[in-house]
Amino acid sequence: MKNRILPLDWIVFFILFTTSSLILIGRKVGNLSFYSLMLVALICLVFRINHSGTNFSELFHKFWKLHLAMAGMFIAILLHQVIAQDFAIRSFDYPSRMALFVLIVWACLVCNARMFQWLQWSYVLGALLSIIKMYIITDGGTTRAQYVDFMPIIEFADLTLLLGFFSILSIKYGSGTVRAQRIGNAVKILAGAGTLYAAFISGTRGAWLGIPFLCAIAALVLFDRFELKKKITFTLLVVTLLTGMFVLHPKVQTRIQSVEQEIDTYSKDSSVDTSVGTRLGLWKASLMVFAEHPLVGVGRENFRPTLERWGQEGRISPVIARQIHSHNEMFYNMVTLGSFGIIGLLGLYIVPLIFFTRKLRQSKDKELRAVAGMGMMLCVGYMIFGLTDVMFMWGVCDNFYALFAAILFSHLYQRERVLALSNIAS
Repeated sequence: MKNRILPLDWIVFFILFTTSSLILIGRKVGNLSFYSLMLVALICLVFRINHSGTNFSELFHKFWKLHLAMAGMFIAILLHQVIAQDFAIRSFDYPSRMALFVLIVWACLVCNARMFQWLQWSYVLGALLSIIKMYIITDGGTTRAQYVDFMPIIEFADLTLLLGFFSILSIKYGSGTVRAQRIGNAVKILAGAGTLYAAFISGTRGAWLGIPFLCAIAALVLFDRFELKKKITFTLLVVTLLTGMFVLHPKVQTRIQSVEQEIDTYSKDSSVDTSVGTRLGLWKASLMVFAEHPLVGVGRENFRPTLERWGQEGRISPVIARQIHSHNEMFYNMVTLGSFGIIGLLGLYIVPLIFFTRKLRQSKDKELRAVAGMGMMLCVGYMIFGLTDVMFMWGVCDNFYALFAAILFSHLYQRERVLALSNIAS
């Protein structure tokens, strides 16, 4: 059979464009995109459709370490349930998004390199729509909602930032006429700056914490014409400038001062219900639980019952006892999945990060470097955001990580193939 079914590439492109632009806007967009791509992948496997001369077996074996790392959390849950003999099928739902990464990639590779380049506008559209949504739900920054439809405002602010920085890095694609590039770049900068504003009015300190790291990656990619010393200087300058603009604003200063006050309050009375105090108490309690269950943890389903029991026994405060997670990705996985959870989470963060970082270092092509930078931002962003919350507890965050990792990986793969063919032709 031919390697390509004519309408299939456009169907997948529509799915990916819709995903990138609407995943933070519509409740079911992420799930619909995931299952649609699974269907496409199965069609390709059943009819033995190869992509650009690559078959599924080759793709799996060549990148098996990455596929294994993406399945790390799924494997950790499986090991816990087998060893603890405590089975709960629903615990596999969200982690399955990452575990099936190889199938999402196989579906994405139906699209050609040009189509992946067009996806830059879905990042811009997604950023702009999310900015508008943030402005509406916060009444222009005058109120701070806890939830945004189907996700907490913390995660919404985090993912909005990532879309904004993806938009900025896509400036390096450099397609179209000079005039079109200038207009497009202006829109991308507007989208990026707008997501910084959205993070600001959200009042989300976790998102603010990630901004310097995302700025650093953006600067390293955008200033690629400079030598290393100048690149580091410009990076530090950009990070310092943006950090200073945030820190000097009264609203940000108030939020920072509240951290100091809440820490002081917690040191005097750990039972007081404050945002920072609760986090500190949860982290301490998480270490205590992990110390008693270091190998497999207590399980996803038993996190809250364990805290409630400890609260009744007086080992932790009532405020801590009624929390649903640890407010820290690593601590939550330590408690629920033990050492397996630590390994699984680190694999999910670090292996894709190494992959994208190597691509950035090895390539001189501007588009490849931009896409690799986006991949780094995805991994680093989740690592930083996970310091103060549990990102992978929310379906939209699991879908976002899995789908964008697959999109960026596939973009790199197809772009490298095009460059390789052009080198052969020349």
